[in-house]
Amino acid sequence: MAEVSPGEWDALTLPCDRPLLSWGFLSLLETSGSITGKTGWIPSHALVRENGVLVAAAPFYIKTHSWGEFVFDFEFAELAERLGKAWYPKLVGMVPATPSPAWRVLVRPEARGTEEELVLSRLLIEAVSNAAREARLGGLHILWPESVTAARLAATDGFVMWEHQSFLWTDSGYGDFAGYLDSFSKNMRRNVRREREAVAFAGIETRMIDAREAAAHPAILETMAELYESHNDKFGPWAARFLEPGFFLRLPEFLPEGWLLSAAFDRGESFESGDEPLALAFLLAGEERLYGRFWGTSREVDSLHFELCYYQPIEYALEHGIASFDPGMGSPHKARRGFASLSAPSFHLVFDHKLASIMESALAAANAEERAHIDGLNEDLPFKKD
Repeated sequence: MAEVSPGEWDALTLPCDRPLLSWGFLSLLETSGSITGKTGWIPSHALVRENGVLVAAAPFYIKTHSWGEFVFDFEFAELAERLGKAWYPKLVGMVPATPSPAWRVLVRPEARGTEEELVLSRLLIEAVSNAAREARLGGLHILWPESVTAARLAATDGFVMWEHQSFLWTDSGYGDFAGYLDSFSKNMRRNVRREREAVAFAGIETRMIDAREAAAHPAILETMAELYESHNDKFGPWAARFLEPGFFLRLPEFLPEGWLLSAAFDRGESFESGDEPLALAFLLAGEERLYGRFWGTSREVDSLHFELCYYQPIEYALEHGIASFDPGMGSPHKARRGFASLSAPSFHLVFDHKLASIMESALAAANAEERAHIDGLNEDLPFKKD
């Protein structure tokens, strides 16, 4: 990303709401040492220029493993190895270590929504595919694309679609958090209130801290880095630790706005007084959507995770007119707190024909199973029945 100017890259993201595709976020991942060749992510971004002017771009990475993708293709990689076929290295289009449907081909604003956008997107994908073949990579994999891009890829010859369950909260005109809870059934409404009361009963106060406030008190970013690391320590070899401490410490430098901290303090302590929070959650914030990313706590408190990672961000979204909130993947208990499940497909162009055929056959059943899983989760939504 250092080889592209921030201004020309970000010009392609405007006026759209794309914090995950901003130059600052993608560049910080690289500059902090989190997403680099040393960690198995070789940045290989695609740029389309017309008379020297950048008119389309998208982030890509040559991968030597599948960690941080949250599309678990390890069995296909093992099969390829047994058959003597190439799976790695592979070319991956995605927002690194971020299982949120956000990736797309960025185009100049005047082309967006026109035939030119479709032409530029096709041109870029075709060029990237040809380059990957010429480099003798195992395939081209586009992971966690946003919905319009996903629809286009589904109609593109050669790509195999793999469905994945994802969560999303959407504001249906609730007004405020009380209005949101009023849409719940009586029992589920009582459960959420009980969880929020448990945090207050434990002597804990919570608040949101925006990027400019946090930048003025950099010690809180050191705490976020420490909590991120200690949280991942709990999971041993299954940890999702992809960020170096420098990612958090240099946030104000690369992202002066567009992110938030959901914070918890013991009663009587405060951010303004320089007290250290006992728990933090990090979110990216666009005008249209919040993205919940990372959290950690120095001690376990009943329902604190729900408060910082779900309820407080929903309150923030309602107060600031943000229409949706992606809380991250996993944890089926999200459904009972109002997060609907949807399909977030990935697309795979495997260059070996035998492997591609095997993958397509295997995914027919896997996709049906995933759709059933999505339907089952949506049966647990807490809303009143008509």
